[in-house]
This record gives sequence, C-alpha cells and structure tokens, in this order.
Amino acid sequence: MQGLREQILSGRWAPGTRLPTYDVLEQELKVARPTVARLINALREEGLVTIKGAPGVFVADYFPHHYRYYWATSEQPGSREWTSFLATFLDLIAHGQTGMPGEVVPLLGIDGRANNPADQCLREVLRTGATAGLLLMNSATVYQLPALEAKALSRVAICAALPHAALVSLDFDELVERACMRLLEKGQRIAVLSPHAGNLHAAERLLLARGLPEHRLRALHVAPVGCERVTQLLFDRADRPDAVFVTDDNLVEPLLRGLQRAKVAPGSDLLILAHCNWPRPIGLSDGVEHLGFDVREVFALAQACLDEQRRGEPSPVRVVRARFLGELTQALDPTACGAGLAEVQRR
Repeated sequence: MQGLREQILSGRWAPGTRLPTYDVLEQELKVARPTVARLINALREEGLVTIKGAPGVFVADYFPHHYRYYWATSEQPGSREWTSFLATFLDLIAHGQTGMPGEVVPLLGIDGRANNPADQCLREVLRTGATAGLLLMNSATVYQLPALEAKALSRVAICAALPHAALVSLDFDELVERACMRLLEKGQRIAVLSPHAGNLHAAERLLLARGLPEHRLRALHVAPVGCERVTQLLFDRADRPDAVFVTDDNLVEPLLRGLQRAKVAPGSDLLILAHCNWPRPIGLSDGVEHLGFDVREVFALAQACLDEQRRGEPSPVRVVRARFLGELTQALDPTACGAGLAEVQRR
C-alpha cells in the first residue's frame, strides 16, 4: 500500500487521473485481489482516491494532506471551560471565515479516551498523515495526549507552548496596559472586573502606578455567575464608577444586565471598555467599547507557522496584538455584529 500511496502523493498520477484496473494493480504490486481491494478502500478513507462506480478508481482532485486542517480542543460547547474565545474559533470555522486555504475540521472534547470519536479521528490523522496541519488549543488535557508526544505532522499551539509545536500567543500584558491608559483618559473613578486574579492585579498595579488614587479604584474578582448582582451593587452607589474595564468578555452580558437593573446605560458619562474576541465583540450595539484579539489574525499566523514547518524551516513565536475597532486589519461583518456597528463607525 505504501508504494501506491507515495506514488499518488508524489504526483505520478495527477489529480483526477484514473488508476490502473484491479487486474493491473495485482500484477504491479504482486498481491492478491482482496489485498488490492483493501488497499483501494484505505486510500479512499484517507481521501486520496474516489470510486466512481463502473468507470473505476480515480485520484482525488484535492488531497487532505494539502488542504485539510484540524482544530483540536479538550473543551466543547456547554462544558465548564468553554469560553467565547473558543466559540469564536468554532463560529469562524462553521461559516468558512478562517481565511485558511482549505478546510478546517473542529475536533471537540479531546480527552485521550479510546472510545472518544474526536480522539479516534486525531489518532487516525496522526497515523496516516492526512492533514496539512493541526491547530491545538492549549490545555492540560491536550498537553498530555500520548498521540501528540511523537514529533509528527505540522502543528501549532495557540496561547501556550506544546511539545513539537510552533506557537501563536496573545499579548495580554499589552492589552491590560492599553486598556488602563484608555481608562485614565476617560475616568476619574475606575472599576476593573475580572475572573482572572493575574489580570486583575496587573490592571490594579498599572492604574495605581500611573497616579490613580487608591480610593478611586475598585478591583473586583468576579465570575460570570454573580457578575450581574455585583454590577448592580456597584452602580447603586453614589460614588459609582465612570469607567469600567472588563478583562474577560464572558462578563460582558451579565455586566450589562446589572447596569440595566441599576438603571445605568453606557454612554458619554460612563465608559465600558471590554476585552473581546474580534470579529465577534459582545455588547457592541449596547455602547460597549472593545479592545481585543482578532481570531482571524490567529488563524493567519497559525497558517504561516504551519507553512514554515512543512518547508522544514524554523518557526518563530508569533504574537497577536490587542486592537481597538479602528485598528483592525480586516473589516467586521455588520450582519454578525448587529445594527450597532454602523452607529459605532459613525461616531
């Protein structure tokens, strides 16, 4: 089988070419007819050939080795660790908006179990090499997958390093710093809401270091559950903030509900600046200002890393910068962002 497979991949038969008949293959490969049948079926499952009934077996027009990518995560919609960041990846994949030159197949809920369909698919891809590359979302589960321990296939890790993988990371330090500078431009009394202690403390240190009096700062460690009530209490006060930084966009919707309960709306006298995952900002039509990472840019940099790996070239760490709306290198789709996009762009 390997000989015929390599002949197809090497281009001996051009895409769309009809392969020799079973009788000819029996003679060329010196094997029995059932073996030829198993060989052709394996090549079909790998995506290298297509069977068109009576006319015979033809080389596929496109090979998954050249155009099919796999995006793998240990999470899945509805799980505790599923985030809007992951949801944005999945949404772009579902709508064919990744910008990658081929097909991106999501593998959700990777956990290392033999009976997990996503794991079975990943192991088969690693066995056959039938992919142009793997995009791996970092987690403890993905890091420990035995199937990924061997150095095989081009792969890129997103957010944090993984063995044998190139790396695309997010510059969250820059995001926090730029957000704090924006808050200081607009606010006298500033609140920072975050489910992540590290980001919360980083913002607190930066704001105080740049001269914000401690009594004018409220740094709140809050999760999505409870954020609505915390926001209502925060804005029911006489000394309520006039600028708020939300370091995680999973807090935006409960924060907006809390503002509504407190009868306060974002506007000229209240800046709400939220982390976001472009091109799917949450709360754009509600007056929220955004600073975040463009997932389309993540895909583009991952593509560059995979191309370098396939050419055998070193792949440097690539860093995605935080961007405000006016700094995006690709326009937003108004239909995906709601009617608020046109209003924001007119301001």
